[in-house]
Amino acid sequence: MLLSRTIWIWLAPCLCLSNLLGVWGMTDARRIQLRGETAALFRHGYEGYIKYAYPADELRPLSCAPLRRSKNAADFGINDLHANVSLTLLDVLSSLPLLHPHALPSALERITTQVSFDQDVKVQVFEMTIRALGGLLSMYQYLDDLPDSPYEQARVLGVVRERKEGWLGLGLGAQEKVDKVDVKKYKLKILELAEDLGRRMLPAFNTKTGLPYARVNLKRGIEKGESAETCTAGAGSLILEFSLLSRLTGDQRYEQLARNAYYSIWNRRSDNNLLGNTIGATHGHWLMPGLSGVGAGMDSFFEYGVKAGIMLGDDSFYDIFYDSYAAIQTHVRTPDGFIYRPIHTRLLQIPSPTTIDSLSAFLPAIQVLAGDIPSAIRSHLVFWNLWRKFGALPESWRWQERRIEWAGWPGRPEFIESTYYLYQATKDPFYLRVGERVLKDLARRTKTSCGFATIKNVLTSELEDRMESFMLSETLKYLYLLFSDTPFPNQNKVFTTEGHPLYIPQPLLQPSTNARKSLHKGEWLMCPAYQSPFATGGIDFRGMDRVGNREEKLGITVGIEGTSEYEYARALVFGWGEEGLKVEDQKRMWFDGGVCSIQEVPKFAFDIVLTPTSNETLSEDPSPGPDKVYQNTTTGDYVISNITGIRLGVRWRLDGQGYDVSSIGPHRVRTGQQVTVIDSSMQNHFPLPSLAPGPPQPEYEPTEVILRFVFLSPVVVKDKHLEASTVFLHALGATATFGKDFGASATSPSMEDQPGWQLGGGALPILVPPNPSDGCSLLTLSTPEHPFILLLDRGNCTFVEKAQNAETIGASGLLIVGYPHPPEEGVTEGDQTVYAVPEEGLVRPSAEPNEAEGLDNMGIVYMEYLVGELVRNASQKGEIGAAIMRIEGVGEEAARSSGFPQAGSGATKKHWTSDSRTREGRLAVGDWEICNLVVVDTSV
Repeated sequence: MLLSRTIWIWLAPCLCLSNLLGVWGMTDARRIQLRGETAALFRHGYEGYIKYAYPADELRPLSCAPLRRSKNAADFGINDLHANVSLTLLDVLSSLPLLHPHALPSALERITTQVSFDQDVKVQVFEMTIRALGGLLSMYQYLDDLPDSPYEQARVLGVVRERKEGWLGLGLGAQEKVDKVDVKKYKLKILELAEDLGRRMLPAFNTKTGLPYARVNLKRGIEKGESAETCTAGAGSLILEFSLLSRLTGDQRYEQLARNAYYSIWNRRSDNNLLGNTIGATHGHWLMPGLSGVGAGMDSFFEYGVKAGIMLGDDSFYDIFYDSYAAIQTHVRTPDGFIYRPIHTRLLQIPSPTTIDSLSAFLPAIQVLAGDIPSAIRSHLVFWNLWRKFGALPESWRWQERRIEWAGWPGRPEFIESTYYLYQATKDPFYLRVGERVLKDLARRTKTSCGFATIKNVLTSELEDRMESFMLSETLKYLYLLFSDTPFPNQNKVFTTEGHPLYIPQPLLQPSTNARKSLHKGEWLMCPAYQSPFATGGIDFRGMDRVGNREEKLGITVGIEGTSEYEYARALVFGWGEEGLKVEDQKRMWFDGGVCSIQEVPKFAFDIVLTPTSNETLSEDPSPGPDKVYQNTTTGDYVISNITGIRLGVRWRLDGQGYDVSSIGPHRVRTGQQVTVIDSSMQNHFPLPSLAPGPPQPEYEPTEVILRFVFLSPVVVKDKHLEASTVFLHALGATATFGKDFGASATSPSMEDQPGWQLGGGALPILVPPNPSDGCSLLTLSTPEHPFILLLDRGNCTFVEKAQNAETIGASGLLIVGYPHPPEEGVTEGDQTVYAVPEEGLVRPSAEPNEAEGLDNMGIVYMEYLVGELVRNASQKGEIGAAIMRIEGVGEEAARSSGFPQAGSGATKKHWTSDSRTREGRLAVGDWEICNLVVVDTSV
């Protein structure tokens, strides 16, 4: 097969039948059958452990006997885990309600009456945290969320039976028999056990660096002569469990120590934002061989960065994650975008030999959470082909030589976990078929008469007499979730690195400070939506318009298997010969004269120093003052008035449209924030370069407007008769950055010819749903024949979905009501106390351009919760309407930005108006535009 160096071009002769078959589906019946088979395998392994191994920590699945601590103190592979605490039972706790609910009551009885952490054993802090502490905390939260009634608990668990009673005992009129199950009574004891375990691990943190020792004796603390060597993942992957323990118990030590450890690791990063693998807990120096990567010893540090950001709502963890991720994508990822191999932290050189390990299969799952689905697809395909080739995932594989270095596989969950996340993100049935293959291989290769064995050699199928607890707690759980097709929860709940679901209850979340909120003004937190690939093959990075225009995709929609990435990943593992074709469906047609692409992705991150011309070299200004850079406190956007020595950090956009400025010197530029250069020395960058001129883009100005609410019919308010057109409220609103461009329509020569809601026009009637609605599903309302505005609540879906549903029922405008202020003690609804999401003030509804198509005539304005309540109350008096006006005394551009902030005492800043913005320029790196940066000519 001929290899072409044409980057990301898939030539027509190489299009095989697989590309033309579209998406291969899986029936619901088959998916449900696979889900049932997975649950049956879980029950088989769990019952085998209970029967043959409990109360030992693990099961010997070949001999059907317990596996206990080794007498050899150096046998860390066993002794790091075995604390004589029935570890497998603790680890599977969070899986039981899902896969084996009938076993939950007896499991809780065993744990609360027979498990004690008062053991004179030395164990690993990391493993005890993720397996035992995580399992206990997850179960506590599950029990806490259950209803108090034993009958309702039985219903939730699904432990109900049908009793056949009725006429002549034939079952006529049969009724459901509900068993009483009270598992909630174990809740407090479970939390007590979790706190006891956490307290026993605290001595590990008694170091000057804040880094914990890797091992601790549960009875005696740190033993004399204990090794100080630990790893990045071990020291930096405690923040989820320890933070939740602190929030639930009120003891802040756990969270603070885990935070200190995480930050202590990050603060020792290299100049390239790379971390080492092993480090000394007592001295804080990186240890040999000085490699960085994403595999064993490092994996869960990155995982806990993004997950801590989600669970804790703390942007500092997001910042660390995305900085480290940019370094990974830039230095650890191969130029083709598929392999993540180790690299020397300082020299940035690849070691020899170079390997990837099975633990790094976690990365696609984290890439999905981070919003980088294209990268997740590529990296997952490599592991998929390894699984296809070996029927399991070898622990270590020399990717350049295409041969195994370490042939074992202990049933690790990372690959199937990533498969689950990718299916949730793409809904491509390819991932269901991946899960089906994994399930088949598990049953065929690892199942024994009482459990599941470790594969000692994937080439020879030799087995080892050990069943790791994560086979039940993670591997089979993620398989079950994959086949369940249950949507991933859109909340601050995350799975730990051991598969235990955890979340911080709303009352225990810590609000962000006003100072931090101000830094996030204008931030866009929505990830780009996944789009199915086309038969032309993947995303053509080299063959589309670069500056300001969307790519045009042609061809039929296909699944992942119909892309050039799929073919390329197979060749990485099997080679470019015929061996790889044998694993494909033989019903497909193959053409051996085809031309296939060698993949290459754009460089992910780099820095540039601004100069007026490319021939100039200026020294960098590491701390530019407000005379050079300042932030608009209203919009969050940045303005550069003097480019001298300004360093810009630039990163690849996750939507694949180019680059964004991510930092200006020490200032972090967040996704959605814009950067404007007004330095006159940049005049060489005018006018705006364009490869394919298109229509002018909407300005979506003014940013803020005055909403004038009126009664459209006579009403009586507090015994006063009010005539029609009486104004009862003026309020501030924020316009959307999609839909109708109010400013453009207001400057039209004939505003009367413009449809719908107009800036400066008359009031349109407001349709207020009888029950508060978020507009996230198809609305069924009685609508007037004339133009009207719909009132909807914020939340539960994107702004564009609300606008689309409003447009479907004929609305000309949309008023979105913000979140309420949270009451201090919460609001009681039934048996639960509900805490509202904090009010954020005015925000501008936004959407991706491709999502907002067809909404050009939909006027969208956001208003605060209190205004919405007043409008709802007024609507009960009579028919009401709303008009929108400019803010008095503020020009169109000033309304947009409220003036640029005066940075520093007495500092004077140059402002500009839309009239003076006669020329704009863009900067590009190679073929790719820096999308959030514009150079503006402010000269008059």
